[in-house]
Amino acid sequence: MGVLLRLSDVIRHFGGVHAVDGVSLEIEEGAIFGLIGPNGAGKTTLVNLVTGYLRTQSGSVRLGTPAGEVELARRPPHAVAGLGVARTFQTLRLYRNLTAVENVLVGMHPRRPDDTLAQLLPLPPLRRGEQERLEEARGLLRRVGLESERDGPRPAWTLSYGDQRRLEVARALALRPRLLILDEPAAGMNPAEKDRVRELIQQLNAEGLTVLLIDHDMRLVMGVCRQIAVLNFGRKIADGSPVKVSSDPAVIEAYLGKEAEKTAAHVPGSEEIDVQAPARAPAAAEPAAPLLEVKELEVAYGAIQAVRSVSFGVAKGEIVALIGANGAGKSTILNTLSGLLRPRAGTARFDRLDLTTASPDRIVRGGLVQVPEGREILARLTVRENLELGAWVRRDGQVVQREIAELMERFPILGQRRNLPAGQLSGGEQQILAIARGLLARPRLLLLDEPSLGLAPQMVDAVFEVIERIHKEGVTVLLVEQNALRALELADRAYVVETGRILLSGTGSALRRNPEVRKAYLGG
Repeated sequence: MGVLLRLSDVIRHFGGVHAVDGVSLEIEEGAIFGLIGPNGAGKTTLVNLVTGYLRTQSGSVRLGTPAGEVELARRPPHAVAGLGVARTFQTLRLYRNLTAVENVLVGMHPRRPDDTLAQLLPLPPLRRGEQERLEEARGLLRRVGLESERDGPRPAWTLSYGDQRRLEVARALALRPRLLILDEPAAGMNPAEKDRVRELIQQLNAEGLTVLLIDHDMRLVMGVCRQIAVLNFGRKIADGSPVKVSSDPAVIEAYLGKEAEKTAAHVPGSEEIDVQAPARAPAAAEPAAPLLEVKELEVAYGAIQAVRSVSFGVAKGEIVALIGANGAGKSTILNTLSGLLRPRAGTARFDRLDLTTASPDRIVRGGLVQVPEGREILARLTVRENLELGAWVRRDGQVVQREIAELMERFPILGQRRNLPAGQLSGGEQQILAIARGLLARPRLLLLDEPSLGLAPQMVDAVFEVIERIHKEGVTVLLVEQNALRALELADRAYVVETGRILLSGTGSALRRNPEVRKAYLGG
């Protein structure tokens, strides 16, 4: 078999963000090809370039056809679909109020002839094609494991989440594609549903369909794919068999991060400090008197079960890390503790405060403060104005101004930029600003969500130095961090989260040596 899809030096930048930066890869006809990478690696952007939802800035995207290779770059989505490339989406895009059969019929539109006359004159000879399409749609539903209208016609939104995912695959198959692109088809599914997704992918491939699979579940990807490409910061860093890719040092570093150099380091714009972690006594498996106690927490986004029976604790004075692959549910846990989401079941108590019912402002006033993923800096406000917003719950204005001045002395880069719009700071400087803003709420427990995300290595070092410093000053920290090795170096204890569940727990030093941590990120 020949090459079905060939990408050559494909580039797409968004300003200074190199979302796809010179990516080349080949997908053989009849293969199940995996495309993986950490959050923000460029996977969905690359799929959007292939399917016409985005335009390439340079490079070639060529599809093999019986008549030869055809250039897909800069074709609109309907033209790409007409050539036999179908896709599902990372977030469901069904017609919620249409029935399952009607959704599949919509997928046939690109290959349907003009049937205006049949709509105007409903004569039997003219309606024969409509009946044939209806039977084909029902057959596609059965093909993906859905019994067509077994309980009578009902809107797609009434189906279970797993059934809605399968319906989206059936609609894509209605195009009669030669290449099926599945973008996160197992997202939010429980293990049994994921097994059915695996079986469906293998069944479709056995029938001759070429599949490009993007998913954060490494066990799924490594289990079904014969060839895998890995993206990181828009570039392809590895390409090969599952065994080759999972053992590639660049891939391991992309997913688990890099350990810190065991030397003194320096936060740009601050005094020299020694960042070697002090010797700690081994932490208990669970704290006897936790400051934060979470029990059997369950959180859902509609039909998507994001967190499943999660239990853990954080003692006063600890650094506790939540680590795991993208989509594991870590940020959902933090957002629930901050009152931004309400759990479906379970309890979460911070000291005497019930976090499952308290409002976000009451939670902040109680001393639990979150620094969100992406920093959420107000770009048009100055550095000082951003810091002042961190103290909005306080009424001691003079003390606040004194503490802002002290923070600017501790982190001179903030003092030097105090009157600049915060949007003009570098990513690392914005992260330091976000942490300083959080400190002005006087947290007893600081939740840090992906503080090193998207930062250059030098700024990652600077941010981790800041975290260690504030911990030494007495702040308890719950850390969600993509750089697992750095997080485990810093943490007293840690929990590994996988598909919404706690998979492993233990001291940071013990988990650093545990091979099961690597499996949680890269599969077995």
